Amino acid sequence: MAKEKIKSTCTKCKQYNWHEVEGKHSFETHPDFDYHCQIDHMVVKCRGCEQVSFLQRTHDFEIAYFDEQDGEWITPISDDIYPKEVKGALQAKSFPMVVKKIYEESCQAYRDEAHTLAGIGFRATIEAVCNDQKIQGKELSTRINNLASKGLISKKDSARLHSIRFLGNDAAHDIKLPTKDALEAALVIIEHLLNTVYILDQESKGKLEEVIEEFEIFIDLLNSKLEPLATGDELPLQVILGKDIRRISGSIKKVEDTLNAQIGQGTYTKLAFGKKAKYKSSKEDLLHYIVQ
Repeated sequence: MAKEKIKSTCTKCKQYNWHEVEGKHSFETHPDFDYHCQIDHMVVKCRGCEQVSFLQRTHDFEIAYFDEQDGEWITPISDDIYPKEVKGALQAKSFPMVVKKIYEESCQAYRDEAHTLAGIGFRATIEAVCNDQKIQGKELSTRINNLASKGLISKKDSARLHSIRFLGNDAAHDIKLPTKDALEAALVIIEHLLNTVYILDQESKGKLEEVIEEFEIFIDLLNSKLEPLATGDELPLQVILGKDIRRISGSIKKVEDTLNAQIGQGTYTKLAFGKKAKYKSSKEDLLHYIVQ
């Protein structure tokens, strides 16, 4: 016997397509005593991805209407599908524990249509990121601005985070229910924040050349460049670094001044001062360093 087929949305492949009914139980409320409707409880399997779900389909006879064009009565139908569609696409295993928990619980609240709690949760996720990154400020508004000042996010990103702050404040203080569209937009912004602060650096580390902003990282690069050189080699810093000089953020002179101070103080011992002279076709005299 062929299985019954119905059309419904699949929460896994996100298509509105045919499902096979694996099991079904239906009941109709009595029109004289209850709100008149029919409720179908069904176990269904998507004919596309074969996801098995539980579907509760409600036929609402109370608001049925006559369609004059087709000449028949139309009974509105609504579906509730379980498990509900997963919200939140990021793999949170790389986040700090507090950030991970608040993000996941906020996504779960959104998935389960607890919209007020989801709005508060997305705001709390921003607070958790600020705490983890040790961003100062008594108010969240100040801390969001400081995220941008510290260079963790762009100025445009901070403006978007303020929108989530408003949404969360309204949900918490005014018990104002956020709309589904507002939460959908908020989730995109929150995931962009988490991607920017945590995931992108982890994904690119060791795979892409990075701009060097800290002197300690510059020293690591310099040490790696000195390894193939012989003791006594005398070269300008620009030659030692080669193409990797482009990775230095800001002025190379500022970095070289800090290096010279450490050589002079004896805290960096892999190089000593050499002559100051032109190197090949350089326009200016360059300070040379002797490999120790």
